Amino acid sequence: MTLSLIKTFFVSCFAINIVSALGDIKDEKKIEGKVVVVTGAARGIGYAIADNFLKNGAEVIIILDINVQNGIKAAKELNCKYGNNTAEFIECDITKDLERVSKMISLKYKYVDVLVNNAGIIEENKPRKLLLTNAVATIEFSLKFMENMRKDKLNGKGGTIINIASTAVHYIDPFFPTYRGTKFAIMGFSRSLGHEYNYKKSGVRVLTICPGATNTTLGLNNIKVNSEDAPALAKEYQYVTIQSPDNVGKGAVEIFKNAKTGTSWDIENEKPPVESTDTIRVLKIGESL
Repeated sequence: MTLSLIKTFFVSCFAINIVSALGDIKDEKKIEGKVVVVTGAARGIGYAIADNFLKNGAEVIIILDINVQNGIKAAKELNCKYGNNTAEFIECDITKDLERVSKMISLKYKYVDVLVNNAGIIEENKPRKLLLTNAVATIEFSLKFMENMRKDKLNGKGGTIINIASTAVHYIDPFFPTYRGTKFAIMGFSRSLGHEYNYKKSGVRVLTICPGATNTTLGLNNIKVNSEDAPALAKEYQYVTIQSPDNVGKGAVEIFKNAKTGTSWDIENEKPPVESTDTIRVLKIGESL
């Protein structure tokens, strides 16, 4: 083989690898045909994400939720809207049922392309439950599903994990310290797991979404606040627009289609998503967001 032919051979191989890599990146950002698992999707932000992913061509949404009545209702609504077998509900306590539900999903669907860890609570008087639900479950679900997605493991072909944090990680106030701590944990874990170094080995994107005040059962209007704290909290949020869950759902689709691994995105005030900054603001009592 001549030197010219050898050069041509290696250039061709390099070009093929580049084209293949670009194809993989393009495919990972396509929603069409994807199997998507969303925790806490019986209502609120989780339901809106499920709805918008189906609207954009996802093959099936698997709803994991502890609320059976709402979960069945959500799956029924989505199946009516997008066709039979586009949504399935599985009862799940995310603090206890990971092994059971992951096996069920694997047996039926073989492969999960997207995991959205959305389920969460605000119960400051139950710190252990709050930590297990918001932080520990998000970490455990991410690691479990990532293990099956990894390209460097048998049958893995990559995927995307989206973890839901909160814009509360961008500022410090005296309210809801345990809840805020869980969201800081999600942010740190997700940014680290989604680091480019890890992505190059696994082929699994990890993204973080930070919703602002949203009209859900976890929203500002439904949080129990001590009477002495209420005036200060009201001042803090006086200029904040409480957005619809659908705005977060639409934003999640946009982020999925465009975001690089390891990035974090804010969705608030009924506006499109913007990439998070790394600044943390310390608020004084009575200061507004």
